[in-house]
Amino acid sequence: MSVTVRIGLFAALLALVFGGALAAGSAVDPDPAVEGQTGHEMGAAASGHGADGGGLRLVADDLSIEPGRPTDFRYRIVGRDGRVVRDFEVEHERRMHFIVVRGDLSGFQHLHPRQARDGSWVTDLRVAEAGSYRVFADFKRRGESQTVGADVHVAGDFVPRELPHPKPSATTDTGYEVRLARDGEGIRFTVFLHGRRVDDVEPYLGARGHLVALREGDLAFLHVHPESKPTEGRDIRFRVEYPSNGRYRLFLQFKHRGAVHTAAFTQEVGDEHGD
Repeated sequence: MSVTVRIGLFAALLALVFGGALAAGSAVDPDPAVEGQTGHEMGAAASGHGADGGGLRLVADDLSIEPGRPTDFRYRIVGRDGRVVRDFEVEHERRMHFIVVRGDLSGFQHLHPRQARDGSWVTDLRVAEAGSYRVFADFKRRGESQTVGADVHVAGDFVPRELPHPKPSATTDTGYEVRLARDGEGIRFTVFLHGRRVDDVEPYLGARGHLVALREGDLAFLHVHPESKPTEGRDIRFRVEYPSNGRYRLFLQFKHRGAVHTAAFTQEVGDEHGD
C-alpha cells in the first residue's frame, strides 16, 4: 500500500472516530449554550418515566458549587419560547419540589424552594461531598406532573459508592427501622422504633409519606403515587410503575414526632427477580 493511500485511510479513520465521538458527546451532554439565554440549561426534560416534558427546561444561574458551603441555588423553568414559566399548581402541598442526588444515588435531598417575583426559584442548598449531581424540579402544571433536571458539578475528589444490595429493611439516620414489602401491584412500608411498630405516623405532604424513585445509570425520575390517606392505616403504601428492568433506588420520607425521616432502599426489577 502506498504512503498516499495510507495517509488517506488514516485521515478517513480519524474523521470517523471524531465524528462518532462528537455525536455521542452531544447525546450524553448536549451543549448548554444557547444564544440569547443567560445562565446554564439542560435540555433533559422528563415527565413521568423520562419522556419529553413539553419543551420545558431548568435554567440555573450557576451549575458549579463548592462542597460543604451553603449556597442560594437559583433557577428558572423556561418554555420553548425562552419565557419564564410561572403558572404552577399545588401538588403534595407544594408548588415546587426540588430533588438533589449524586450520580451514584447517594447524598439525597428533598427541598422546597421559594419563588421570587421574577418567577425564579431559590433554595438553600448545601452538598457535603464532591461529585456530579443531578437536580430535579418536580411540579404540576396544567394538570400534569412534570420533572425537569440539570447536572450540577461539585468540585473535589470523587470516589463513587457502589449501590447497596437490595434488602427488605433499612435504618434511617435517626434510628427508625423501615420494612418494605410487596402489596399487590404496589409496595408498602412499615415503620418501627426500638422494635415497636409506629402506628402514629404523621401526615407529610398530603399523605402518610413521600417516595422518590430513581433508576441507576441514567437517573430517570419516576412519579410515584401515594395510596395511603394522610391519617388512615398503619402502613405507608405506594403504587410504583417501573418503566424497564434494572436497579432503582427508593427514597421514602415520613414524619414522626414532628420531624421528617428518610429511608433508602435498592430494588432490582427484572424477570430473574420475579418482577
